[in-house]
Amino acid sequence: MLSDITGLGPDYHVGDEAMAEVAIERLGKLVGKENLILGCASPERVPETYGIRAFAFYHMTDKQFRSLLWKKPLSYFKAFAMNVYQVARCDKVVICGGGNMTSVWPGVLEARLRLLKVANFFKKDVILVSQTIGPFEESHREAVDQVLRKAKWIGVRDVNFSHTQVSSPVQFALDDACYLEKRHSEYSRSISASSGDFACISMRKFGGMDDSDVLRVAAAIEQTVRSHNLNTVFIPHHAPMGTKGDIALANHIKHLWKEESFHLVNPIPLASELKALTADSQFVISMRYHQLVFALSIGIPAVGIYVDEYTQAKLTGSFEALGLKPLVTSINQVDQELNDLVSEALESREKFAIAALKIQQEAKTVSERPYRLLANVLEEPLADSIGKPTEAKGS
Repeated sequence: MLSDITGLGPDYHVGDEAMAEVAIERLGKLVGKENLILGCASPERVPETYGIRAFAFYHMTDKQFRSLLWKKPLSYFKAFAMNVYQVARCDKVVICGGGNMTSVWPGVLEARLRLLKVANFFKKDVILVSQTIGPFEESHREAVDQVLRKAKWIGVRDVNFSHTQVSSPVQFALDDACYLEKRHSEYSRSISASSGDFACISMRKFGGMDDSDVLRVAAAIEQTVRSHNLNTVFIPHHAPMGTKGDIALANHIKHLWKEESFHLVNPIPLASELKALTADSQFVISMRYHQLVFALSIGIPAVGIYVDEYTQAKLTGSFEALGLKPLVTSINQVDQELNDLVSEALESREKFAIAALKIQQEAKTVSERPYRLLANVLEEPLADSIGKPTEAKGS
């Protein structure tokens, strides 16, 4: 398995860990956790958090990787040998969900492509689950298309975007994090109990945003939450070294709120705890894709705020995947549109609840198909996201 996770610790990333947790639990039940090994940049905490083995898989661009050959030749050959060794000894390769197959993260993308080329060479089954594919720079597009041509399954979590990025057929299923179980701990339950009636918000500084953009978006969120007479629980999704990222952003904006009405979740707990906290909220406003997924999958009204084409595709797709009208706005229109969008979301609470109930039925079976394929227990014919019949493989 490949996934951009670390296990619970100061570099925990909620969205990636949520999808990996679901994948590990599903595969653990089908093939046994003892038969899983996960490659990630920080493998030390993975065995303790998830009960599976892990090895170091570093994210670096092809240029950075080639430079190791003359700067640190031992590191170069060790990294290359690790890819070959891990792929050669496995039966199948699965890339867990995330927005990693995109030029937005060139180091992650190119590292994965290098390993997948090795997998293709050894004729190993390759399956991708819960991905957003693209957007790509032209230099990446051809390489991705060539490597994924041999993939046995390309599972994507958006209806309208990923299939335009590659020539191979893709299979749509809801984001795996939709099926993450919500579990309160004493910590998350205490936050919920002490926050009264509250809205959950998640923000990130992304793309071309500067500090003034962050403050402007935060001010619009504060005004909207206050207009509904609610407190605010800020849910960070990534805080490198425990203090940067979303937590640094929250500390930068919290002066916009009355002190007693703003609660920052710090430190970041397990994703399952954050999903339980989300379930206790009145509504969600999020720039983070997985905070929307948490809300939509349990019927909580939600609104998304995007920055660019990439984040617009992800946030819009999270609504469309559940058959809901995309209630999203850009950072440039948030001042004018956010309050009305939240009001529309609250008026549509019943639609959110119905959509969440539906995904626990047929959509869950569809979501589990690539895992059954990995375990060689899939028998029925399939259909991809644009309706083309596909023969079941690996059965």
